[in-house]
Amino acid sequence: MKKILCAVLVCVMMFAMTACKEEEEVKGAGKASIEQDGVTTTMIFDAKGDTITKVTQTSVMSIEGFTEEQLQIIRDTVADAQDSYAEIEKVEYTTEEKDGQFIETIVIPTDEETLKAVVAAGILPVDGDDVTELSLEQTEKSLEESGWTIE
Repeated sequence: MKKILCAVLVCVMMFAMTACKEEEEVKGAGKASIEQDGVTTTMIFDAKGDTITKVTQTSVMSIEGFTEEQLQIIRDTVADAQDSYAEIEKVEYTTEEKDGQFIETIVIPTDEETLKAVVAAGILPVDGDDVTELSLEQTEKSLEESGWTIE
């Protein structure tokens, strides 16, 4: 009887330890893209289970044939965006002009503090102000309903 009880307890402990195991982060767990007005935007989501841990958004626009005046308008807009993103500690915002393209990359970790800051700044549109995490499934569904392609 003691042997059976010990075996049952060992099994219960193994199941409990397995259930407590933290999910691994999956890089590129989701991807969505859209093309609007000559700008192709792609979002890549890293996630643990259904919880998004990081959003990387890249927007690419061809600037071939743009006048210097048009390029300056883009650069001025970028300077304003850089100021907005610089106010949020963990968000990375970079741009580059390369091979006739303008490339903007925004990396947003979605820890609770950063997520609340980007939502409050209006940088990440979500339903409600008290968001503490993002669901990969719900985010992809919402983007798809808005015309994005989910890959």
